[in-house]
Amino acid sequence: MGGIRKILNKPEKEFSAASNKHGLFSEVSGAIHIHTRFSDGEVDFPELVTAAKEVGLDFIVVTDHMSLEGKEKGFEGFYETLFVVIGYEHNDSNNKNHYLAIGTDKVIEEQDSPQRYIDLIRSAGGIGFLAHPAEERQYFKKYPSYPWTEWDVSGYDGIEVWNHMSEWVENLKSWRSFIRIFYPRRFLKGVPPGLLKKWDELNRTSFISGIGGVDAHTFTYGKGFFKFQIFPIKVELKGIRTHLYIPDNISNCEFVEAKDACLRALKNGNGYISNYRQGDAKGTELFLRYADDTLVPPGCSGRNPSLPASLSISIPLEAEIRVIRNGVQVSRKVGVYHNFDITGNGLYRIEVFRKKKAWIYSNPFPIGSYPLY
Repeated sequence: MGGIRKILNKPEKEFSAASNKHGLFSEVSGAIHIHTRFSDGEVDFPELVTAAKEVGLDFIVVTDHMSLEGKEKGFEGFYETLFVVIGYEHNDSNNKNHYLAIGTDKVIEEQDSPQRYIDLIRSAGGIGFLAHPAEERQYFKKYPSYPWTEWDVSGYDGIEVWNHMSEWVENLKSWRSFIRIFYPRRFLKGVPPGLLKKWDELNRTSFISGIGGVDAHTFTYGKGFFKFQIFPIKVELKGIRTHLYIPDNISNCEFVEAKDACLRALKNGNGYISNYRQGDAKGTELFLRYADDTLVPPGCSGRNPSLPASLSISIPLEAEIRVIRNGVQVSRKVGVYHNFDITGNGLYRIEVFRKKKAWIYSNPFPIGSYPLY
């Protein structure tokens, strides 16, 4: 039962400053949206678990296509310093509108109506995220895009804001770009501007959480001596990560309780997304600070946001810190710390760039009553 306990009972020096000062939160980082041999991936669970531990992940979320076989065979649970959560990836009958379902014990049979399977997954106790919602590519017949098209649905918890595999494939547009095959992490730039705009628009009327997805498949190409692997699993797990701020008071709980706490943090957007290729973001502190010095993480906090307040931003490496309000940049600072005074209601996010490439995206901080702007 060591995994979550060891993660959340680290020595004090390994906690974030927010946890040390206020005793409120611990941070865990993980990889979401992973496929194994139980669907169209090329990695089995023992290899996946070993790789995840070796690259320093605290958790992984496996989402095989229309399959919970990994869970049924007992692979969900603690693995020393790692804990494994198993959900699945749902799709409609046209193989569109993919949906990451986490926390349910069964695969829903409904595939005709996205609204219907969103509702059924929620009624079965699961949470869900629209997967790679903005995919656009027409140049690979074998690998078509799988975008989300039914934007009038409701009841989903969030969207996969940054999908590593989607961005990588969409930039393989000519023979010149095939160098990306050998350096699958180097060319990641960031979330498509159109999807960021859509995310901000969705958050005008209700909170929509954002996660980062690896979309790991570990493809192998060629035959015999000419066979090579694109995206070995350890490389995939050093890409897009999702970081969660978890309450310290779950440090002695069992797996089911720990899993529930992590699913709540995912649903409520209590954290941020990072690109590990630009640096290990673990230890980043992104909090809303009230006048009484109370700290609140990104996302739904359970507390009615009010002013005066400020955004307290601390990052482990020097970078360009941007504060976004209602989709517009309102502040910029280069450094490792930034305190931004909030003077009006709205939807606030934090973006951090290193070497002109995106490193960190926070979940939104909604200030005021909906609709926000």
